[in-house]
Amino acid sequence: MTNTPLTVDEAEEFLAANPQVRWIDVFTFDLNGIPRGKRYRRDDLVKIVKSGLMMPASAFIIDPRGNSIGETGRLWETGDPDVPAHILAGTLAPVPVNGATHAQAVMHLETEGDMDARAVLTNQVARLKTQGLTPVAAVELEFYVTLPGKDGAFTLDAPPGMTTDPDAAGTYDFADMDTLQPFIDEIYRIAAAQGLPIDAVIQESGPAQFEINLKHRDDVVQAALDGLLLKRAVKAAARAHKLNATFMAKPHHEWCGSGMHIHMSLLDKAGDNVFAGSPISPLFRNAIGGLCETMSDFMPIWAQYANSYRRYVPLSYVSTAPQWGFNNRTVALRVPPGNGPATRIEHRVAGADANPYLVIAAILAGISHGIANKSDPGRNCEGNAEEIEAPSTLPTIWGNALQAFETSDIARNAFGAGFHDVFTRLKQTERANFERIVTSLDHLWYAHVA
Repeated sequence: MTNTPLTVDEAEEFLAANPQVRWIDVFTFDLNGIPRGKRYRRDDLVKIVKSGLMMPASAFIIDPRGNSIGETGRLWETGDPDVPAHILAGTLAPVPVNGATHAQAVMHLETEGDMDARAVLTNQVARLKTQGLTPVAAVELEFYVTLPGKDGAFTLDAPPGMTTDPDAAGTYDFADMDTLQPFIDEIYRIAAAQGLPIDAVIQESGPAQFEINLKHRDDVVQAALDGLLLKRAVKAAARAHKLNATFMAKPHHEWCGSGMHIHMSLLDKAGDNVFAGSPISPLFRNAIGGLCETMSDFMPIWAQYANSYRRYVPLSYVSTAPQWGFNNRTVALRVPPGNGPATRIEHRVAGADANPYLVIAAILAGISHGIANKSDPGRNCEGNAEEIEAPSTLPTIWGNALQAFETSDIARNAFGAGFHDVFTRLKQTERANFERIVTSLDHLWYAHVA
C-alpha cells in the first residue's frame, strides 16, 4: 500500500453514493495503534482533499490515556508544530451503523517518519523488496465482549445468555455466537462496506471471547491496516448493540488472554513461495532462526502495556520462549499444515492489544536478520514445548523487556535510531507512571501486615 492521496473525484463519488453521511472521522494511528484525528463535516471533505489538512506530529507520541509525552523529546523542544497531511486513497469508507451518518478515512502525516509506525513497516517491506522478496501476511485477532457499566465504564459482565464459567469455555462451540449473532452480523456488514477481507469467526476459550481472521494480502502494510480497522469495526458494532468489545490482552487473571497471531510467508519475483520445501526450504529455516534470535529484542512490540505481560502464563497456548514447531500450538512460531503456496509461519507471541504495524515490522526484521545471517533455529519442538528446555526465555517483565529493547542494536537498526529512541522513551514513561500508582490491591494485601 502506498501513501497515494485521495483524489477529488473519489471524494465526490463517495459523497454522491452516500448522501446520508454527515460526518467523516479522519485519523492516523499513534505508536500504540490508537486512532487519533479530527471529525469533519460532509461539506468540508472536498476542500481538505484539495488543500490537504494539518495535524500535529505529536499525535504519534500520545499514551493510552491521551497524554502527549514530553519525555520523548518531541514535544516542547520542537514547539509541537503542525505538519501537512492527506487522506490515503482507498481508505474513505462508510461506518454503516446508527443511520450510517458517519464515515471514516485514514490520513498520512508527511513527516520524516521517525515517529510513524506505518513508516517503520514500509521501510521493512522496502528492504525485502530490494532482495526481490514480497511478504504476504494475515492478521488474526481475539477479543472479549462485555456489558458496559455505568457511564460506559468497563465491566467483566458477559451479555445475557452467554457462558460465564471460565471452566466451561465452549471453545469452537456456536452457542455464544448464536446469542450474539446480530452483533456478529453487524461486524461483517461494516467490514463489507469498508473492504476489510474478514474470514471466519470463532468462539474462543474465554467467557464471550471470539476470534476473527483476516485473509492474506501480498501488501503487508494494508494487512496491518486491516487489523487496525477491524478493531475499530468491532468496537463500532459493539456500541451499536449497547455492548463493549475489548482487545485487552488479559482482562481477567482466570480467563484466557487475547492474542494477535500473524501468518507470514515470502514470495519471490515469480510469485513463488520461497518458504516452500520438503517440508520447508533452507531459507525458511533461516527465517525461523532469525525470528527466534530476535524475539526477545522486540518483546515491547509484542507486549506494549503493563497488562500485556499478564498474558504470558503456563498452559495458555502463549509461549514464553523462542521455540518453533510443525502444527504445534504450544510454540511461539508455528508452521501450520500446508505445503507449496500455503507454507507459512504463524507468529503467536503478540497480544491483541499490540500495534499491527509494529508487530509485522518486527517480524519482517527478524526474518531479514535470519536470512542475512543464515540463522539456524535448531530442532523443532514436538509435544508440549513448555516441557522442553529452551536455550533462552522471553523477558516477560515489562521493565526487563524495555531494557532489552533499549539496548538492542537489532531493534535500533530495524526501526531506525529516531523511532527506537522515541518509542523507548514513550514506553518507559508509561511504565513509570503506571508503577507509581498505589492500587486497592496494595491495600488489600499489605495494609494490615506492614
